[in-house]
Amino acid sequence: MITMLIDHVGFIFYPKSEILRIIGRIAFPLYGWFLVQGYRHTRNHKKYMLRLLGLACISQIPYTLAFQQFELNVIFTLLLSLLSLYAADQITSKEWKAVFILIVAATSFFIPMDYGLYGVLLIFIFRYFEGWKVIANHSLLNIIFLTINGPGYWIQLFSVFGTALIVYPLSYQSIAIHKWIYRYFYPAHLAILYGLYVWLH
Repeated sequence: MITMLIDHVGFIFYPKSEILRIIGRIAFPLYGWFLVQGYRHTRNHKKYMLRLLGLACISQIPYTLAFQQFELNVIFTLLLSLLSLYAADQITSKEWKAVFILIVAATSFFIPMDYGLYGVLLIFIFRYFEGWKVIANHSLLNIIFLTINGPGYWIQLFSVFGTALIVYPLSYQSIAIHKWIYRYFYPAHLAILYGLYVWLH
């Protein structure tokens, strides 16, 4: 949450500060990894999906106002990824599984959403790889998207540090955070940042 906040402060208030955006690259891999853990351990996948859908809808207006970008927010990307993981495990036919994967890829590519196809693919990496292979595949994904999108995509290369923290975690002291804070931090901080932006201008 802290790295995401730093990233969004940089985007809204200090758009020329690259260091804030670099720090922010750590956030999505962590959220993606947590999504995979939630998928593995939740007792009710459908409720998990409905919670994400509700949160995505609540977040859309603050997201659009804060970033002035007319695309779906990143929680829709997480929701699409969650649906993909669930369907991939439920579909037994290899042919239908391939068709479904193509549909998901097309959806995340053609419907504008934050992180889009890149985000879905990274979450699949977290689902099906472990250890150094996660870092290697994430790095490969970054290189592919850098090649496709050009030099302007270079900052995304730093996201691999988030994955490194997952694979080789630092020692830390646990901090208890209420689930409602964790769930609603995203739309709440966007609304507050937009309010500050309007007030300052």
